[in-house]
Amino acid sequence: MLLAYRQKRTGQLEAFLALAASRKERSTMKDFSEKISSIAGKEPDKLTAAQKRGSFITKLLMQAYSPNETVVWHSLFMPTEIFYAMDIIPFSTEMVSAGLAGAGLSKDLVEIGESYTQCNDSCSFATCAVGAINEDIFPVPDFLITTSQLCDPAKKLASMSAKKYGRREFFIDVPFGAYSLNNEDYSIARKYVTRQLYEMIAFIEDETGKKLDYDRLAEIIKLSNETRDWFRKVREIRKGPAVIRGAKALDFSSVLLNIWGSNEAVDIFRTLYEEVGRKSSEGGLPNEKYRIGWVHLRPYYDNTIINYLEENCGAYIVVEENNYIFWDELDSDNPLESIAEKLLANPAYSDLQIKNRLYSENIEEYRLDGIIGYAHKGCRHFYSALHIASEHFKNRISFLVVDGDCVDPRAYSFPLVKTRLDSFIDSMSIRKDGF
Repeated sequence: MLLAYRQKRTGQLEAFLALAASRKERSTMKDFSEKISSIAGKEPDKLTAAQKRGSFITKLLMQAYSPNETVVWHSLFMPTEIFYAMDIIPFSTEMVSAGLAGAGLSKDLVEIGESYTQCNDSCSFATCAVGAINEDIFPVPDFLITTSQLCDPAKKLASMSAKKYGRREFFIDVPFGAYSLNNEDYSIARKYVTRQLYEMIAFIEDETGKKLDYDRLAEIIKLSNETRDWFRKVREIRKGPAVIRGAKALDFSSVLLNIWGSNEAVDIFRTLYEEVGRKSSEGGLPNEKYRIGWVHLRPYYDNTIINYLEENCGAYIVVEENNYIFWDELDSDNPLESIAEKLLANPAYSDLQIKNRLYSENIEEYRLDGIIGYAHKGCRHFYSALHIASEHFKNRISFLVVDGDCVDPRAYSFPLVKTRLDSFIDSMSIRKDGF
């Protein structure tokens, strides 16, 4: 029998598509229907990696609106392998908020969210989601899973959503700064998180009536590891000439994507490896003058900053913090313990010294001329950390911090940003060429 609350999803999808159509002129992406049609008309083996990623993410989005699917709302950095092993559709409100920004919908939804939260300096990813929830354009979840890393509003957003929809939530507490723990404390932390994963599985089994098949989870783990291997190879190729445009690379956002553990993810990253390999053999992208490392995310409503850097200045993004594979290969014989280690391994959820060490490694390995940190104003973790990092590296490399917002376009002004970008380019030129 179809669960009554799931029947709402059809109307929620209709409301979402109607809103998207009404704001089509604001979109930085193709019209939704045009995008789907252009991909659907091609043979699967003719699609680019970006098209395959877009196609699969769109498929997941549409499945999340199906009354026949079990849907989990989850926070960022939540490993999705267990969800795929249990045939559960993952839905990340933060990731969808980025898509809403690209579709030209975020401004209105952020304003609606602010009218509810009475706060205009919180993370706009969460505030946009609050607006979408109040407009009832997100698919009602079966249950919600959040962790303590990395986004502070995630738990509050989940609690608000659980109350609105009458669904249950589960919270995983991940200890901060595992990189800095001694062996004894790390072992305690790993056991602590592993135990919570077992409790989460029991919670999911109780909510869904499904039992986790550990043999299937082992197969899912193998898929996740294969995906990881392909992307590590992509990162190695990118130590040579620039081979992929920055905005496209940022959108793969490997640490945020909720596709880990799927067959599609293997195909996406294998295709990406083949593409960058071909571009490398051709000598890379044209007119490379400067090599840039990018920290944090990008403004999803506008690509002008990155396009200007690469097209006008020859300053290519060759490595991104959110594409760092920070976890070891997962152990299919001990899947929950290794997933716990993946949760603990996130360097963004660590001391500033750990982040600075990674930036330093990137400077050497990717032969960087400069670093740009996009300081999303609502992210307390990154906003202050980026300004501290720029001070730390000021005598070693050109380090520009651009204050902005990834989802809310209201305070964005490219002419103001351009002035700082030009000074940044001049700084790299002086350091590199001496004039």
